[in-house]
Amino acid sequence: MKRMWNVAALGAVIVIGLGTFAVDATEPKAEWALDISSNPSVWEDAVVEVTYGTEDDVAQWFEVTTDESRITSNLNYIAEGLRYRERLNEGERSIHRQMNGMTYAESIRTEDGYIGVGQNGMKELIVFTQEDGEKLSTFSFDANDSKIYDIVNGVWSGMFLHDDQLNLIYRDGYDGEEKTMLATFDQAMNEVTVKELSMDKGFITHVINTNRFYATDVSSQVTETRYIPVGVSSYEVIREGEEEINVEDPNPGLFAYDTKTGKVVQLAEGQDFWDHTVSGQNLFALNEDGEEVVIDLNTGKQMTRKVLDSVDHAFYENGRLYQTRQAKDGVIIDVYEDGKQISSAAIAPENEEARDMLKQIDVDVRQK
Repeated sequence: MKRMWNVAALGAVIVIGLGTFAVDATEPKAEWALDISSNPSVWEDAVVEVTYGTEDDVAQWFEVTTDESRITSNLNYIAEGLRYRERLNEGERSIHRQMNGMTYAESIRTEDGYIGVGQNGMKELIVFTQEDGEKLSTFSFDANDSKIYDIVNGVWSGMFLHDDQLNLIYRDGYDGEEKTMLATFDQAMNEVTVKELSMDKGFITHVINTNRFYATDVSSQVTETRYIPVGVSSYEVIREGEEEINVEDPNPGLFAYDTKTGKVVQLAEGQDFWDHTVSGQNLFALNEDGEEVVIDLNTGKQMTRKVLDSVDHAFYENGRLYQTRQAKDGVIIDVYEDGKQISSAAIAPENEEARDMLKQIDVDVRQK
């Protein structure tokens, strides 16, 4: 195996067989700590992701847990691969390999494992299912069939389950001329029917809880419900001289596909939302006034409750609501569940390098 060593003042460049990567003496030394004020059990399986960036400096990323703080930006490809592998359990690794072997793929997670659709270029449409979180089975549709070709060539918005059948929503066409379509695969996964969805305005952009391509570590588990939460956008026409450009603009409010009527309906209107998520049969959404809207996705009934006094930065993860706010000595993270605060913690700098970054960091939380 060929090795070449070249030592420079700021670091060493190492070439070993398959890859080249840099070990630089200028590597950031910032260290962070997770200081928990209440209910430590909330943070046992949590990872706090810290992002630092300014116009003048190179962006940096860190992961902080109850056990350690480590930098995750600018790693060599071997370290990146090992880090991603650590985040996947055995069942997720097999579905990751399945999705990674396709040109494009989307999936959702059920009690038995993942189920999804992918494509092999423009040649095949592939449906795959996972049983007991391990065994994978696939069925392929030839894209020479015009109906299958339209699906493969379409813009996929996401998937859902209804009556134990897998459904894929996609768009056929582009730039204001597209139609929102629904492909339904039978329980045996070897037949597919296609129909157009009626839309009063716009088109469906995404289906909540759909995993796209590499993102096979999304924690949400799909429960079959009547209403399927979706994102809806419309085109705004902008004129530049004699040219007209279609710009996608999200429609305000909350929308869902009604499996009973086959129509897209508006669940909440007249307000903008910071974030939303689905847990079990309920849709949770946080509006600009710090109120949480809870909608039963089987009945459509909803309730509103005051959660936050102010909205600075708030997001959902694993069915819980997180709010972060800057403080003098760190970033405070408050955690809410069922409308009540259940825990509080803070990301605090452990050394001078971290203290210099403090005012320019963003904080998010994910589950291991």
